[in-house]
Amino acid sequence: MIFQRSILREKIAVFAVILFTLLTITLVLLLVRGLRDAADGAIAVDGVLRLMLIATLRYFPLIVVVTVIVAMIMTITRLYQDSEMAVWQASGLGSLSLLRPVMMLVMPMFLFLLFLNAVLTPWGNQQLAQYRTQSGMNELNLIKPGSFRTGQNGKRVFFIQDVVKSESPEFRNVFALQKTDKETLLLTAERAHLEDTFDNRTFLVLEKGRQYQDRFADDYLQSMSYGRYGFSMDEFTGIKTSDLKEPDVELLGTRELWNNPKTTAVAELYRRFSDAFMIIPMALLSVVLGFSRPRASSRTLGVLTGLVTFMIYLNLIKYGEAKLHAGAWSLDHALLVSHGVFLLLALLALWYRQNAWRYTFHWFSRRSKS
Repeated sequence: MIFQRSILREKIAVFAVILFTLLTITLVLLLVRGLRDAADGAIAVDGVLRLMLIATLRYFPLIVVVTVIVAMIMTITRLYQDSEMAVWQASGLGSLSLLRPVMMLVMPMFLFLLFLNAVLTPWGNQQLAQYRTQSGMNELNLIKPGSFRTGQNGKRVFFIQDVVKSESPEFRNVFALQKTDKETLLLTAERAHLEDTFDNRTFLVLEKGRQYQDRFADDYLQSMSYGRYGFSMDEFTGIKTSDLKEPDVELLGTRELWNNPKTTAVAELYRRFSDAFMIIPMALLSVVLGFSRPRASSRTLGVLTGLVTFMIYLNLIKYGEAKLHAGAWSLDHALLVSHGVFLLLALLALWYRQNAWRYTFHWFSRRSKS
C-alpha cells in the first residue's frame, strides 16, 4: 500500500509538470499562428483566443499520451537508478507490482480521453466550422468605414466608404480587389448588401457599378458596367460550397458515425477510439522501458525509446485509418493490426521483464558448466 501510494503520488506530480509544459508550448504556438492569421485578415482579432482554445482540444489527446509516457518512464527510471526499486524487490515486490499504480493513473485518463474524443472534440470542430462559414460576413464586419482592409498578403482588398447599420446592413461606395495567378478582378459599386442562398452560400450583391477584369493570358483589360452584380464570398474567404452542403465527418457526433456505413465515417470512428486506447499499451510498455541499471549514466534513453515507439504506434494507427478510408480493411481488421499488435508486444515485454533474471541465471549456469 505504501509502495503504490508513493509511486502514484510521484507519477501524478511529474505528469502535472510535463502536461503544463507541453500545454504552454502548444498554446504559445497556436497563439502565434492565430495572431498571424489575424494580421493577414483571415480571422478577427477577438476570435483568436476562442479558436486557440478550440484547436487545443484537437491536440490534447496526443499531448496526454506523450505526457503519460514521459512521466512514467522518468519515475520508474529514477526508482531503478536510485536503488529504490532494489529495496522494494528485496521486500518481495517485483516489476509487475508497478502495474497497479500505473493502471490507477491510466484508466481514468483513458475514460477521459474517450469522452473527449467522442463528445468534446466533435463539438469543438463544429464551433470551428461554424466560425469559418460565417467568415464571409465577418470579412465585411472587420472593415472600418473609410479605410482599406487587406488580406491574404495583399491579394484581397476591401474598401467601404460608409455603412448604414440595420438588420440587413447596407454598404455605400464599395471597392473590392481580388488577385489570383490568372487574373486581377476589380469591382466598384455605389451600394451593396449581403444575401444568403438556400445552400448557405453568402453573396455580396453590388448595385450600380463597374467591373474591371485583367486576364494575364489575354494581355488586355475588360471593363463593363452593371446594374446589379453578385459574387460569392467563397472567392474571397476560401470556403468551398461542397463543405457547406455535406458536413465533414469530423463534425459528426459519435452516434451518427456509428450509424453511418460510409468508409469515411468508419475511419473517423476508428481514429477517435484509437487516440484514447493507445494510452493503455504505451503505459504498459513504459513499465518495461523505465528499467535502468543503477550505474547507468543516461536517464533519457528510455524516454527517447518511448517517444520513438509512440511515433511508430501513431503511424500504424494512421495507416489503419487510411486503409479504412479506402475501404481495404474492416474495422475489426484495423483494430487487430494496430492495437492488437502493440498490446501483445507490451504483454510479452512485461512477461520477459518479470522472468529475465531466470534466463540470465540459466545462461550463466550453462556457461560455467561448459
